[in-house]
Amino acid sequence: MRTVIIGLSFACLSTILGGTTVALTRLIIHQTDPLSLSFTRYGMGAIALLVFLYPTIKQKHFLRQDVIGMAALGMVMFSGFPYFMALGLEHTTAAHGGLIFSTMPLMTLIIAVAVGVERFTGIKLAAVALGITGIVIALGEQLETIAPNALQGDIYFFIGVMGTATFNVFSRRYIARYGSLPVLTYTMAVGSLFMFVLALFLEHPFSGSLDFGAKSWAVVVWLGVPGAALMVYLWCRALALISPTQVSITIGLNTLTAMLGGVWLMDETLSLRIWIGFALILAAIALVSLHRPKITDSPV
Repeated sequence: MRTVIIGLSFACLSTILGGTTVALTRLIIHQTDPLSLSFTRYGMGAIALLVFLYPTIKQKHFLRQDVIGMAALGMVMFSGFPYFMALGLEHTTAAHGGLIFSTMPLMTLIIAVAVGVERFTGIKLAAVALGITGIVIALGEQLETIAPNALQGDIYFFIGVMGTATFNVFSRRYIARYGSLPVLTYTMAVGSLFMFVLALFLEHPFSGSLDFGAKSWAVVVWLGVPGAALMVYLWCRALALISPTQVSITIGLNTLTAMLGGVWLMDETLSLRIWIGFALILAAIALVSLHRPKITDSPV
């Protein structure tokens, strides 16, 4: 019981940290650009993990073909997801972003079924239908005042979450072979480096995009260290102590934190549609989590 409590505590803290990153990205994104913010955040996270976990990581020797495959996944997960997340939050609210992120286990299931990793069942179909209903209800609200282009932002955020779901499906064999922390640290480093290169050519990271004041830099540091490195570390520690099903149940805290953060930091409102949609998505996650094989969905 003590192990379960500790594992759930790690998972809850990880998902809460993830929720803060949605709200804080929405808060700061208009001061910079998606590429510059994303490579700075995950670059900090990768460096922190490398420093903290170096004695463990240096003992891992990746096969050459795995290095290439994991690098590709790193670009999908730690370049594609943060870029489209930040791009989406330029246009939509933190509540919408959090709700869309909560569908990640369902997207992972759909991709896993599509590539033949999992079999589709009636219960899984019901879970996906329930989740889609929740999203349609929640995202159907009108936000002309605070987010007139919310639909555009929602689409961008969905694309980012699809990248995370793709990583969840195709990273399983690498995680099984090398462990979650070495794989996530390596892929985070590759993804942030790729974004850095893109930012040099497409944005202005050294001539305006990162000209933050002290408070904004504090937000960026939070996004990078607690919001990337610590979040990933706690998620992996949780998976080492409790089952993926137990861990996945906590993902609703990510959404709830993002929603409340948007209210607190940016005076966003939470309509009845948002709460109904949130409840339906949580029900879908619970349904699919109790009827699927072990999966190590990422919280980021």
